Amino acid sequence: MLKPLNKTGRAVMDKLIEGITQGGSKKIGNTGGVFMPVSIEKIRNIPWGPVYSVTHYYEQNGDLMSDPGMTFVQGASGKFYPLSFQQDNIGLYQEVIVETDDNGKVLKSRPKLSAQLAGFANTWMRNIKEQQHL
Repeated sequence: MLKPLNKTGRAVMDKLIEGITQGGSKKIGNTGGVFMPVSIEKIRNIPWGPVYSVTHYYEQNGDLMSDPGMTFVQGASGKFYPLSFQQDNIGLYQEVIVETDDNGKVLKSRPKLSAQLAGFANTWMRNIKEQQHL
């Protein structure tokens, strides 16, 4: 079972994805360089809904590094569910969904990771809201 973001996290995600179409992206940096801008991209559609990437990037030796980066699927109900987490500076990449069938039905997932990522994302979304003055 996948864990959705809470009401506050969902409201911030709704604001972040506002106006983004398939393959589209935007960057929000309302802090004058005090905090890292947040980059949002609609990366694909899966059977459950559209998938969005939300990432803070910094540059290291000419490479963009996620600090962190997460993907979320927006379900039919409008709720957002974390799918993955990436933290490049420590080489960490985690996925909630392990296996699906050809129709997109989840056959194997990591419910504990789903809950952990939802908890982290709820805090992160609150921080993004405050830092970017959303």
